[in-house]
Amino acid sequence: MKLSKVFLHPFAGIQEKTFEFEDGLNVLLGPNEAGKSTVFQAVMHALLTTTSLTRTKVEDIMGSYFPAIGGDVIRVGLELRNSENSVVRIHKIWKKGNRNGSASLKLPDGSEITEEDEVQNQIESLLPVSPATIRTILLADQSGLHRTMQEMRQEGKVRKELGNILRRNFMETGGVSVDRFRELLDQKYEDYFKRWNRQQQYPENNRGIKNPYKVGTGKVVEAYYKKEQLRLDLEEARRFEDDLDSLNETLSALVFQQEKKKEKFEQLSPLKKGIQERQLKEQTLESAQEKKERLLHVSKKWPVFEDNIENLEPKLETHRKKLEELQQEQEKAQKKQKAEQLKQRIAKIEQLASQVEEVKRELNEAKKVTQEDLKKLRELQSDVRQLQTKIEAAKLTVHIESDSDQTLRYTEAGQDEQEIETKCGEALNQTASGGFTLKTDGLMIKVFSGEGDLEDTIETLQTKEENLSRYLEDLEAESAQEAESYAQLYQKKENDLEQAKKAYQNELGDQKLEHLKEKLEAYGDLSEVRSSEEITEDIVETKTALNQLKKETEEAESKIEEWTEKYGSSDEVILELAEVSKLIKDLESDLDDLPSLPEGYESSGEFIKEVEQLGNDIQQLKEQIFEKKQERTQLEAEAPDTSSEELQKLREEAEAEFERINNRAETLAWVREKSLELIESMDSDTYKGLETSFVKWLELMVGDRFSTVDMESDMPTAFKTKEATSLTYNLLSHGTKDTVALAWRFALCEKFLEEGTSFIILDDPMVDIDPERRKEVVKAINQFSEQYQTIVMTCHPNHKEELNGQEVIEIG
Repeated sequence: MKLSKVFLHPFAGIQEKTFEFEDGLNVLLGPNEAGKSTVFQAVMHALLTTTSLTRTKVEDIMGSYFPAIGGDVIRVGLELRNSENSVVRIHKIWKKGNRNGSASLKLPDGSEITEEDEVQNQIESLLPVSPATIRTILLADQSGLHRTMQEMRQEGKVRKELGNILRRNFMETGGVSVDRFRELLDQKYEDYFKRWNRQQQYPENNRGIKNPYKVGTGKVVEAYYKKEQLRLDLEEARRFEDDLDSLNETLSALVFQQEKKKEKFEQLSPLKKGIQERQLKEQTLESAQEKKERLLHVSKKWPVFEDNIENLEPKLETHRKKLEELQQEQEKAQKKQKAEQLKQRIAKIEQLASQVEEVKRELNEAKKVTQEDLKKLRELQSDVRQLQTKIEAAKLTVHIESDSDQTLRYTEAGQDEQEIETKCGEALNQTASGGFTLKTDGLMIKVFSGEGDLEDTIETLQTKEENLSRYLEDLEAESAQEAESYAQLYQKKENDLEQAKKAYQNELGDQKLEHLKEKLEAYGDLSEVRSSEEITEDIVETKTALNQLKKETEEAESKIEEWTEKYGSSDEVILELAEVSKLIKDLESDLDDLPSLPEGYESSGEFIKEVEQLGNDIQQLKEQIFEKKQERTQLEAEAPDTSSEELQKLREEAEAEFERINNRAETLAWVREKSLELIESMDSDTYKGLETSFVKWLELMVGDRFSTVDMESDMPTAFKTKEATSLTYNLLSHGTKDTVALAWRFALCEKFLEEGTSFIILDDPMVDIDPERRKEVVKAINQFSEQYQTIVMTCHPNHKEELNGQEVIEIG
């Protein structure tokens, strides 16, 4: 279909206008914002956008095209001509609100369609390609050419449609789309293997029956879950049957225990009352016997404790006096100890005083060389070294030649004079440090390094050396090293004296030695006093004996006080003892008249406890039997609908079904793999025609700039320059991208469209192409428009002149 007219009344900024187009090249010229894009959008929506839109979609899709000054309606009309030059008219109206639009389609035979969905279906059937291909290839907005490559990569429908067309041209497929066949294979593969890991033969992500996928699974996973669920159901049924059997066994065991205990309880329970009475009297008898024992003990011990109290008091007094005497002796022993410590301290102080005097004497005898002396000595040595270095650095060489034998007197700076013999015709060289003096009859020559101040330096050096020598004599040292040794020794003696004084003062403290000696004499003669250790042993022994006597006395007094409070007197204890003896005799008589304890029991309490325990056990067993019966009733109510035998059969059938489906799926996978290999081998030559067409248009536009173009099926991947540099599409300049994309669109149009029966709209295709290359692009556009109706929209008048289209429409 070719585009012959576009009616806008109103649409976006255009209130009422009609645009007419001819075959071949048409140029729509107008400045920016004048309406070029409006025409482009009007054509695209008239062809591809339904008028049956919701309120929200009207605003989202068409909202920007309603008049800015008001109005709730926009209208677009298209007039198309087919290969027989018959007219097809499309008229669409969009209104604000919910599905308020309308559409109509008039066909060449005069029939008209107004049902909106059918109108859109008919329009799409008249188009040479799908709507996705229309948007991507035939219609591209301003500066959008370079996005064609990216859109092709992302738009799967366009690539699929291109593949089908190319394959139809290349080989006979019986009307079956290879891509559709591949889709069906993939869909079938997905139907079987979705969520299934073929390598592990298990659902993906380890999602077994414990954590199954709820939706979106293939037949293999479904069959797997079914057989696994039946496996779990079988395990549950078997578990139920095992639980029921176990419960019945437990119930039978409980009933058996209950009967056995009932039998024994009925034998023993009649004796319980008599045995209980026997137990009571036995307990009373046991208490009476214990009381008798206590009374006998008190009656015997009371007189003994009274005698002890009377005899222990004198012993206590004796030990108290002895302890007092020992404590007084201990005080003298402590004084003796303090006197001994004081004596030792005085001796130590006297020893430290002697050491101080000894160190003083050694210090006085040592040669006194101080740190100040060393400092001065080091300064003199440093001065001498510096002066010597200065003189040594000023080396002079004298060259003497004589025409007769002579004797010269030569003196080097700082050295003694010497005589030099010179021979006639011989040369003599002499080297001096700093300067020298040369004397001959009637002549004296003095030579010094620098500006002549070296003589002062030499004199200063001699003075310094003499001062150093005298200072060493004053210190009675042969050398500086010996003076250093004297200084170190004197310093050590000073330090030793300081340490000795410090030790003496630390020991003496704030006291005086005379006062300490007077304090020692004040202690007197303590030689006869025993040692503190011996006295302490006696004190400990005496205190131990005294404490023991006190304990015995207090115990006797406490017992008598306790018994007096409890019984009154020792006579009353005797009377109570007689009463208890009579009670014991009566109880023993009563026990002879009561039932005897059955064999096997050591006490009445044991017998009564067992009878009561039997009663409790029988009651507990009764309750347990009731609970187990209730549990069995509840378990039977939850019994599976299917027995384990039936579930076993169903599980085997499900496993067989899983194997069948899995084998069928694996067969399908094999067929799919081989089919895809076959399709891939068939596709190897499918895109050669497209590649040839693309290279043809590209050479028309850029000449021989690219030596080769690398293709990957239906898309170019790299462009190699004459310098062998390989550039991907993203590395091309913006203008080159537009040129490549335009050549690619022309190549695609040749494959998508029938020659002479279709149109393409280009919105400013040369806006980023430089003038030199634009000449070749114009030639290519003109050549392309000879085959297909081409509508070029531009805002550049010079582009219009260059294109020289058959029809020029100016806007604005």
